[in-house]
Amino acid sequence: MLAILATIPYTVSGGVRHGQTLLNSLDRAQGWADSPLTEAGKQMPADIGQKLKGIDFDAVYTSDMLRAVQTAELILEAGGEGGVPIEKDARLREWCLGCMEAENNALFIKNVSDWLGGITSFAELNQRLPDVAAAIYEHDTTGMAEPFQTIESRLKSVFADAVQKDGMEESTDILIVTHAFAIKTIFHLFAPGQLSGLGKVKNASVSRLIFENGIFSLEPDIQL
Repeated sequence: MLAILATIPYTVSGGVRHGQTLLNSLDRAQGWADSPLTEAGKQMPADIGQKLKGIDFDAVYTSDMLRAVQTAELILEAGGEGGVPIEKDARLREWCLGCMEAENNALFIKNVSDWLGGITSFAELNQRLPDVAAAIYEHDTTGMAEPFQTIESRLKSVFADAVQKDGMEESTDILIVTHAFAIKTIFHLFAPGQLSGLGKVKNASVSRLIFENGIFSLEPDIQL
């Protein structure tokens, strides 16, 4: 789960990656394939919610995938914000991996690396994010995987709509729950210089996205 904490026009968005899922625990690649949170995965957002107590979220956005919705619900419940409505948005979904859905993670990473001539680190993978998406798109045999431009457009439109809808007042706090590759794409859009240092986006990691004076800035993997 990625949670993004956002505030508008001084807006802080909290971006959270969903908690550990069944497929995560089996070390399987997971895009549009969905699976529920494990017991450990449920505890992760509950812990985040406890640490975010005192923040009255003005809006909550989540991917429409079960694992993200469960994560958002558990964060709000643990933080005493259970009555805040959750807006489920398919635009916040993870990348679709097509025929590579639920593939063994090691095999998935090896295949992507081989297609791109050998990737040796997460820093390099992050720097070549458009190439990674292109490789998945080109090698998918189902026709479901998306071009990188499509992924960028759907994610960017979420933030444009949030600023328009929720960003009219100062100090707007927004919680956004999404996925690992989606989070990397958000960094590619708003803070490309930080991508190489982002590393692996862990379950239940929290990033802060700040929108101020028309400019977005990002703080990855913050400690609550």
